[in-house]
Amino acid sequence: MANSEIIDVVIIGAGPAGLSTALHLVQQQPGWADRILVLEKKTHPRHKLCGGGITRSGLKILKGLGLPYPLPLPQIQVEHVLMRYKKRTIHVRGKPQFIVINRPEFDHFLLQEARQRGIRVQENEPVRSLERINGFIQVTTPQAKYLARVVVGADSARGPSRAWLEGSTQASKGFSRIGRTLETLTPAHQAAPRFRQRSAIFDFSYIQQDLQGYFWDFPSCVAGEPTHNRGVYDSRFVPQRPRARLPLLLHQGVKEYGTGLADIQPQSAPIRWFSPTQAISAANLILVGDAAGVEGLFGEGISPALAYGKVAATEIRRAFHSQDFSFRSYEPRLLKSSLGRYLVLRWLLAGALYRYGNSPIFMHPLWTAAQIVTTIWRAGPIN
Repeated sequence: MANSEIIDVVIIGAGPAGLSTALHLVQQQPGWADRILVLEKKTHPRHKLCGGGITRSGLKILKGLGLPYPLPLPQIQVEHVLMRYKKRTIHVRGKPQFIVINRPEFDHFLLQEARQRGIRVQENEPVRSLERINGFIQVTTPQAKYLARVVVGADSARGPSRAWLEGSTQASKGFSRIGRTLETLTPAHQAAPRFRQRSAIFDFSYIQQDLQGYFWDFPSCVAGEPTHNRGVYDSRFVPQRPRARLPLLLHQGVKEYGTGLADIQPQSAPIRWFSPTQAISAANLILVGDAAGVEGLFGEGISPALAYGKVAATEIRRAFHSQDFSFRSYEPRLLKSSLGRYLVLRWLLAGALYRYGNSPIFMHPLWTAAQIVTTIWRAGPIN
């Protein structure tokens, strides 16, 4: 221990989930700023593959943290969502339904906010290993060793904290599965339909081609310039099914919605979706954000990540108050929270849609019911 710095809370990953955890701790009690260390393997603003959508629930969490609204970042407010299945379209309206930001810019903004509130963030310091030592977890990086009473794993779907948990003898529950996204960013014109109409598209028609997900078309801004953010999400909820040909489906979707194929430079990333049967904690360790699992129906990550931070901060404070760092209560408390109920509901819906979605007998009544619900529902202001 003499050669290691002792820290109450080490957060691995300076994305929305990790920084939300830190910001919520400091909001609840400013003295926490001196007890937290955030480790980030890269330097912000760093590349991050993401659709960039922040839903209304995520915006409310940001407002609750005292961050300005609208966010002081280039963004598009989406007021019209079109969910398509073949020739049928469901229209969902609200001001906004969600906003679209450039993920590297958003993460950098959160990082700056964390530092302004006194939170210590060390960039370009990847975690090499985790090891349990005398009631602590030793976090080793190329630069140093840290003994943490609590480690928060916010380091992506396949980060070291998730790998360590899965290899732990304490992790006796099942684990969620990995899906994939394939995304492309292409230059746009401000007069393009998505920008002019402030609209976004979720096209589920490709379920008929083995896609357990959808094609998306979002208006976005990258470095202040209008940009089409388009991609495919494949949950792989039913692994026994044939794999969808994601590059082919991405080309089909981009061609249908109006950009020349020569502009496509797709990038791929794994995406872990939340399952209530998984393990997301062990003694001295909790997982949040992508490491714990995103929302499974749409693969929504940013807003749940921000909500994970709020739940995790409360659980960490409870652990230090009781001096019980087993975190046995983290999973049941998460499931009982509004975030947990949301994730479980979306997990159930994803299971039904992606298991039976290749059957028109299932899809047509589902789309009819969804049209009725969205006709009745109207989004109110973000308070």
